[in-house]
Amino acid sequence: MFDFLYSIFGYLFRFLFSFVGNYGLALVIFTVFFRVILLPTTVKQQKSSAKMVRLQPKLRRIREKYQDYAPQERNMKIQQETQELYQREGYSSMGASCLPLVVQLPILWGLYGVIRNPLKYVLEISEEAITALTTAVTELGIVESAGKASAATAYIEASVISNLEAIIEGKPELLTQFAAEIEKIRAFDFSVFGIDLGSIPSAFYGEFGVSKASILVLAIPVISGLTSLLTSVLTQARQKKANPNMENQQMMGCMMLSMPLMSVWFTWSLPVAMGMYWILSNILAFLQTLVIGHIYAPRKTIAKLMVEETVYRRSYEKNRKTIVAHNNENEAE
Repeated sequence: MFDFLYSIFGYLFRFLFSFVGNYGLALVIFTVFFRVILLPTTVKQQKSSAKMVRLQPKLRRIREKYQDYAPQERNMKIQQETQELYQREGYSSMGASCLPLVVQLPILWGLYGVIRNPLKYVLEISEEAITALTTAVTELGIVESAGKASAATAYIEASVISNLEAIIEGKPELLTQFAAEIEKIRAFDFSVFGIDLGSIPSAFYGEFGVSKASILVLAIPVISGLTSLLTSVLTQARQKKANPNMENQQMMGCMMLSMPLMSVWFTWSLPVAMGMYWILSNILAFLQTLVIGHIYAPRKTIAKLMVEETVYRRSYEKNRKTIVAHNNENEAE
């Protein structure tokens, strides 16, 4: 299953790389492309948030209705009636909060595969050549000298790209045996701003200040966390503005901090290319939140929902009356 997904993403990156000639720029285009694909889920989430604001008075009345019941019975009654309300109103609490994340998971998995195995999925290097080159990286001790000891197994293909000349110098026979494959790897630019996209921040721990590249690599998790926090703060601020009496504010505060912390951990443990995708995605998500928040402002969306509900109710009542009248006519006959 994952191999098929990686192959699709590898083809997409080969296509982008053939136009721009740089993996980093291809990654930027890739990120923008998928943020556009995710736009409908973001819009759906915004509409769901507005619908939840509209449902708040009804939810409050449900809780007040059962406030004198015993705790266990009260919770059961509230939960049952709340679910019935959600069903009537066409609201999905899971879909509203989890849909964007669920849609992103295949993208993250596909991206992870092509970053972990660029020789196989992007460059389509033969298995024989990959085995020979990755074995040489280990035997020559290049991985340790490149600051990737902790990622020697998981990201060894990226190490081959970054240290190709050292591999050839240590094992010149490979140049004769795999001349075509090596030329293809030489033409592959797997860096941006001098940063090796296969580098892993956690592998550079303790090397801060050694070089400009290592500082930039270590800055990736920090930037990722800050951009995620910025988006979370904006989202919560808009929700509070739309619904000042919003409940579960403590839980919302925890969510606001958990996403940035997850971003830091995620980009700290994985290659820089994943971190760049995460940062770009956070920035685009922030811009989308601004634009969509203006277009689908809660008050405008709620007003539209009220009109749609009124039209639906009138149409339903009209159809019901027509059916009843038709049945009465049939009975009269």
